[in-house]
Amino acid sequence: MVYVISFIFWLVFGSFISVLVWRIKNKEKWILFGRSKCPKCWNALQPVDLVPIFSYIFLKWKCRYCWEKISIIYPILELTTGLVFVFVSWLILQTGNIKVFLENWQYVVYGWLVGVFFVALAFYDILFYEISFILVWILAILLLVPQILWIVGDWKLALILAISGFVVFLGISFLRLKVRKIEGMWGGDAIWAAILGLLTPILMDILGLHYPAWLVFYVLIMMGFGLGALVWLFGLFWKKMNFLSKLPFLPFMFGAVILFAIFGKEVLGRIIN
Repeated sequence: MVYVISFIFWLVFGSFISVLVWRIKNKEKWILFGRSKCPKCWNALQPVDLVPIFSYIFLKWKCRYCWEKISIIYPILELTTGLVFVFVSWLILQTGNIKVFLENWQYVVYGWLVGVFFVALAFYDILFYEISFILVWILAILLLVPQILWIVGDWKLALILAISGFVVFLGISFLRLKVRKIEGMWGGDAIWAAILGLLTPILMDILGLHYPAWLVFYVLIMMGFGLGALVWLFGLFWKKMNFLSKLPFLPFMFGAVILFAIFGKEVLGRIIN
């Protein structure tokens, strides 16, 4: 039942993220309004063209109007969104049964909404190797407001972690640029560290963690670096990348959040012990 509900909401939001990402990139005036259009022929798409995954398969990965191929990135993005919706539902269920899930539906919807903007930011970085400040501000507000209202987390702690993460990452970027003359983790990754700082107290509350917040934040960052390093090493091994290849960092931080939610308690327990 829970996952059926998640699936229904995914059908609603699955295509929305790709539309949101492209409209922000193209600086369209009405981001949330207006008909979706084919990026090749600009014909307005019908609802049947926008069903996540299914439309892609049904249309044989081509636009029904111009017959140009549809990028594989669209179904991947939509599938990722669906998995995030299921993951959020699963995470809520870990704290109780189906009754708890339904009684706290507003928190589930909040989790889905935060997940939507996390996915949008990650894919924006994958597609364009840059940060969307519009998406950053929306996500920051979504993470901070519930903490200011004392619903979940701790806004003072969130701000301390966010500011410290931002300063440290910006400092690393500056040193890499000045000492080694290499453009490294610029402001984009410092902003992402700040977002993780805002998220940390919320994660601690949801997972019932009683460890120092700085340790949780540190483990999150290290998990992100670990995932990025793993992909980079695979790229070197298969000769798809070199030492100067660009690698979007945001998707790995997003992956770190999911991994931490699943294995965080065990990892922290091993570190403490």
